[in-house]
Amino acid sequence: MKILILNSGSSSLKYELFEMPQKKSLQKWNIEKIWIKWWTKNHKEAIKQVTSKIKNIDAIWHRIVHWWEKFSDSVIINNKILQEIKDCGDLAPLHNPANIEGILACQEIIPDVPQVWVFDTAFHQTIPQENYIYAIPYKYYKKYWIRKYWFHGTSHKYVSHRACEILKKDINSQKIITCHIGNGVSITAIKDWSVVNTSMWFTPLAWLVMWTRSWDIDPAIIDFLSQKEGLTTQEINNILNKKSWLLWISWQSSDLRDIETGDSQCQLALNVYINRIIEYIGSYIALMWWVDMIILTAWVGEKSPIVRQKIVEKLWYLWIYLDEAQNNKKSEEVIISTKDSKIKILVIPTQEELMIAQDTYTLVNAIK
Repeated sequence: MKILILNSGSSSLKYELFEMPQKKSLQKWNIEKIWIKWWTKNHKEAIKQVTSKIKNIDAIWHRIVHWWEKFSDSVIINNKILQEIKDCGDLAPLHNPANIEGILACQEIIPDVPQVWVFDTAFHQTIPQENYIYAIPYKYYKKYWIRKYWFHGTSHKYVSHRACEILKKDINSQKIITCHIGNGVSITAIKDWSVVNTSMWFTPLAWLVMWTRSWDIDPAIIDFLSQKEGLTTQEINNILNKKSWLLWISWQSSDLRDIETGDSQCQLALNVYINRIIEYIGSYIALMWWVDMIILTAWVGEKSPIVRQKIVEKLWYLWIYLDEAQNNKKSEEVIISTKDSKIKILVIPTQEELMIAQDTYTLVNAIK
């Protein structure tokens, strides 16, 4: 079965073609600068470019960033579900409309091919209400769905499952902390294959510190800055989303690769980044009463020995020690803790697309 994985971004289209159940990637590409008239006019034109190169597509997968708290698994797309996705567009204004554009284009171009949605929020649906509800009037949750939400679910699901395969452990009896550390950052606590908590909240702003985003700040700062600087809430929101952390603490760059070897101001930015990660790991160990393994993934987790070293050094009190030779490896499945460490630290390159292809294969097979 040939499964086309489509990830429609606000101005890009990423795709990968899998042969299932062989788990074989046949081709992948990224079309950028959509909506720029001299490049690619819209998502429909981009998808035409993709499908014209591929014969005999059996199923199509689409990523949806946000779908409230509706589903814990992937679903076959129909008109009812499509309308519900449109209705929750306010919660993901940059992502959901682009995702919908990709779906509508496929329905028009290759209408007879089954389409499947996989949700970033799906894996986290086991989180108990006391860990996602805000201490504000409950009516705002009922009326506007204001609560903590979670993303990167497919990545956390894949790496936790893969780590248990490597260590030959039963995932239903493990306490796991997964750290998706890239441009976007999220940390998840998984106990007995149920997500207990994760660091993402109502929007990306209240996650960990990221390359251009602040972390979860005191909300009074918004009003304070508005009065002192004469800024609108939209202007402050832009600062918090696009002009914070690495660039504006370091004064030099928003790219971690530049920060790692920079001056004292860069080191301050890096220390803020590391400390926030350690805070979440520590709180999740307390929440689960221990942890059996910690997994590092995504761009930084997979490719930055410096960040990994700093994380492990701050966990020494848990009898975790770094294997320096293993830690120097990049983009490999590797255990970077020593054999005498009480907790295993693994680096697992995320393969969200493969996880998605497996879900899609299972769903489409069920309706044949």
